[in-house]
Amino acid sequence: MNNFIQARSEEIKYHESFYTENDLFEPGTWLAKPVKVVLEMLELLNLNRIRVLDLGCGVGRNSIPIAQILKNHNGTITCIDLIPTAIDILVENSKKYDVDNQILPEVADAESFSILPNEFDYIVSCSCLEHVSSVEAFRKVVKRMIDGTKERGINTILMSTEIEEIDIETGKISEGLIELNLKTEEAFSYLQELYKDWEILIERNLPQALNEVKYGKEIEFRSNWITFVARRKGGIS
Repeated sequence: MNNFIQARSEEIKYHESFYTENDLFEPGTWLAKPVKVVLEMLELLNLNRIRVLDLGCGVGRNSIPIAQILKNHNGTITCIDLIPTAIDILVENSKKYDVDNQILPEVADAESFSILPNEFDYIVSCSCLEHVSSVEAFRKVVKRMIDGTKERGINTILMSTEIEEIDIETGKISEGLIELNLKTEEAFSYLQELYKDWEILIERNLPQALNEVKYGKEIEFRSNWITFVARRKGGIS
């Protein structure tokens, strides 16, 4: 648990600093554009009065573009993040991009956030599930996502696995300080089991590398970035 507390603290410090120093959609940052597959999967759904949930929304990288689409369809997107600074900036961005009526912001930890059964048409979890405290917590959050999805609804999960950090100055490689550092195949195995009654639409992973400033030094963040998308076949079991 001490490792979890340390990892959570460092992640909050990093994101607070990044969000205050970089604008949404700023070129050259990972906020430059939404994740393509997140918007592509939205196109598969009936958008009329659609209800969307964005777990770990940050300052709106995916939420704002989704809200812009929903604006013409009387839809809403519930946006949660455990960092109050992120939600504050999200609210500012929702006004800036004129989608504040579509955005329903809430400061909450995905690990304890309650989702009602059959509540959402589309649930997005982007760079969120690697920040829960344990495999058990991972499974519980995903189960809530599953139970909270309407018939023919879609879940899109993107997360980093097998994370390493390279000290730019020394070249030293160490295991990434992250709350939950799953092996790639392990993550897929859990997801395949949990979504066994769903139609799996996408299952892939790609290596990624990002330069970040953490712990007062420059590091290269390396991981396998997995994409897992599934659609509910029928009603809630």
